[in-house]
Amino acid sequence: MRPAIVAFAVGTAASAGVLAACFDLFHSTSDVLSACAFDAGTPGCFAPEAAVVTPPNPSPTDFCAWTPDQARAHARHACAWLGACETPMGGNAFGACMVQALLAYDCRANPNHRVKGKARAIWDCLWRANHCSDVESCILPEGPALCEPSTSYTACGVGSDAMAGNADVRFACADGGVLHPGAYGENCALWSRTCVSNGAEAFCGGRAGTACDEKKACLGDPRSQLEWCVDGGDIGIDCADNGGQFCVGLFPDAGHDWLACAVESDAGSCTPEPSASCANGVAFSCPTGAPETIDCASLLGADAGCQPGALAPPFDWTSPCAVVPPACTESCAGASLTGCARGAAFTLDCAAENLGPCRLVPTDLGAGVHAACAPP
Repeated sequence: MRPAIVAFAVGTAASAGVLAACFDLFHSTSDVLSACAFDAGTPGCFAPEAAVVTPPNPSPTDFCAWTPDQARAHARHACAWLGACETPMGGNAFGACMVQALLAYDCRANPNHRVKGKARAIWDCLWRANHCSDVESCILPEGPALCEPSTSYTACGVGSDAMAGNADVRFACADGGVLHPGAYGENCALWSRTCVSNGAEAFCGGRAGTACDEKKACLGDPRSQLEWCVDGGDIGIDCADNGGQFCVGLFPDAGHDWLACAVESDAGSCTPEPSASCANGVAFSCPTGAPETIDCASLLGADAGCQPGALAPPFDWTSPCAVVPPACTESCAGASLTGCARGAAFTLDCAAENLGPCRLVPTDLGAGVHAACAPP
């Protein structure tokens, strides 16, 4: 078994959840100094801790108030900084991140499964980031991790409990910190999953982890956790992070044998079926008995981005969104970056985001190479 990662707390974040960690980062870089900070002799200044006036926490953003162009711009910023500061490992890669960020930020493209819960809190944190320390506070709520010497591995963080802290974070270490001063992280909660380990490596999966006995089940109280077992591992998601926030198990007596996350609101009824049709780049489906749509053309920036057929897996309402055949290659040209996801190309000007030039980065301990901007 590979050595475990030792996480350490930074400030009060060790006992705080993702949302609090996201909010705290804005205090650290933009505190407003009071008169006491400039002159401790000012009448009424009695103690050093009175020297700093902390601005109020920012209110949660209404992503649905953004236009599609604004949503894409904020997604581009969040994903550029995530890949630059935490490396493009796993879902941090620019293309994969853009798909997830647009699902969160563009309510017109994804009207029925709007982002909720922990995923929403982290996305609300990332679009505001302007320093790598900001990104770290969003992704690593209990602080960075220390790598074991002379080893390369992935491992899950240590959280205060299974639902908070760094428990959702998948860390990567290489050469005991020679290449990485500490461990870079992928917060699986962004993808409505958590970090699970099989003892040799860590990956983003469902909360049942590797001990997955049932083929499918709705778990938890409330029943938000969607377990879907493949080869003994759970690839399911936490429905609490989107739409109606609960898992729907469909009528096995009627021959239906699948699970899905409930939609944002019930806009009528339809015959449940785990498949989708396409029209003008929009996918139409009915996995839970309520009609739902997703604008694949807008999401992928490609008119031919919707593929009709079975939802695979049945709970993935986004699975029709793909460009076939793929029309993208990960590449860099100076500050210009092209990242790939679902066969579509996502482009970025690193300089426009105040980041360093584009570079091709080996990730996941050599499992792949992705284009990413260099840190500022």
